Amino acid sequence: MKIIIPARKGSKGLPGKNAILIKHTLSTIPNYVKDNVIITTNDGKVIDQSVGYKILLRNAKLSGDEISTKDVLLDVIQKYNIVDEEIVMMLYLTYPERTWTDIEAALNFFLDNNAKSLLCRVEPKSHPYLCMFDKDDNKGKQIVEHNLYRRQDYPECFELSHFICIFRANELEKLNKNLYNKDTIFYKIKRPVDVDTKEDLQRYYDKNNR
Repeated sequence: MKIIIPARKGSKGLPGKNAILIKHTLSTIPNYVKDNVIITTNDGKVIDQSVGYKILLRNAKLSGDEISTKDVLLDVIQKYNIVDEEIVMMLYLTYPERTWTDIEAALNFFLDNNAKSLLCRVEPKSHPYLCMFDKDDNKGKQIVEHNLYRRQDYPECFELSHFICIFRANELEKLNKNLYNKDTIFYKIKRPVDVDTKEDLQRYYDKNNR
């Protein structure tokens, strides 16, 4: 198994986000797995904190806001010759609450289901039956057309999460830019803190008394 950590320099919501957060993820990785970790980054501050890990210096073409994580992962897979059905795990740095126990549980779920790819699922903050498209003149249009009143009659749904992402190397080309397709399985988790802004980071510190 290979573990890929994307850590691009630059964040509009929280400047230097990945350099701030990388210590939280690296501290959860056991020594026996360390040689299987690849960090793809263009951030010198991330590199300084990642001594002993494989570093792929990301080129400028893969460092812009418009580049998808899929493109970055394909670059790593090609350059490190990760092939066939080898398992690849991608860990975003924006989930500082994630533990190795969480990772092992998701991996076991992936293996038990003989899956090709896995993302996580959380309870949605709002059911799509309650959401509307914004229309002109302060009007709206249902995202899903229905005439149901009781929430218990709404079909069960979930919100996808990239808390942990696992896939077979030869499956990546078949995934969309959000890293799933019709064969992806979804592992249920409680909603974690996802750090994108200074407020999110403070919420994590407050929640964990740090």
